[in-house]
Amino acid sequence: MMKMVTPRILISAALLVGMFCSSAMAEMWFSEDFESDLSAWTGKDGGAHHGVIVADPVNSGNQVLTFTELNGYGDIFTREAFNRLPECTYHLSFDYLGLVNQVPGGSGGFAGLSEGLPGEHIWYYGTNTTSGAAAVMTDDGQWHHYEYSFTVPTTWGDNFHLMFEDFRYNLPGGTAGDAYFDNISLHTPLPGAVLLGVLGLGTATWRLRRS
Repeated sequence: MMKMVTPRILISAALLVGMFCSSAMAEMWFSEDFESDLSAWTGKDGGAHHGVIVADPVNSGNQVLTFTELNGYGDIFTREAFNRLPECTYHLSFDYLGLVNQVPGGSGGFAGLSEGLPGEHIWYYGTNTTSGAAAVMTDDGQWHHYEYSFTVPTTWGDNFHLMFEDFRYNLPGGTAGDAYFDNISLHTPLPGAVLLGVLGLGTATWRLRRS
């Protein structure tokens, strides 16, 4: 009896996971701590960008990303184009530090995703609501951790990129190099948890059948 039931449990689990995300065998898609170089990144149209690795302003033993110029429509993009999977929820997390001399309601760090370089793009988090971003990123000279979940628009092509910038706003006083990013991570959090839950349910069902 057990030899027949166990394969059915595993098959059901695989099918249910596929409903949430049609691929995503590995949960982690991308991770960057800026401790080596910027080889995983590119600029607009695959050209130059203004991102540089510098010492953490509050912890000199740590390396982080900042920018030598203000920009708009994205400055630095992941070189890798990630697959847009049907029905897949992605989870992005990162650390951000903004210096206290930012222009209120103006420049500062922004995080989003783009179909191309840039192409169609979406700003999710920023220091203000420009381009529809949620104004949640704080410029107080301290590191803060941010994370959000998203689905890629179905009108886009098969791929997308992460993008970041130190935003150029139409107000005087904006300064490049006062926005910092670190510990960027892109993953799909659901499949592993769903699989464990289904396997647990299948084990309980098998035990009931034995009793």
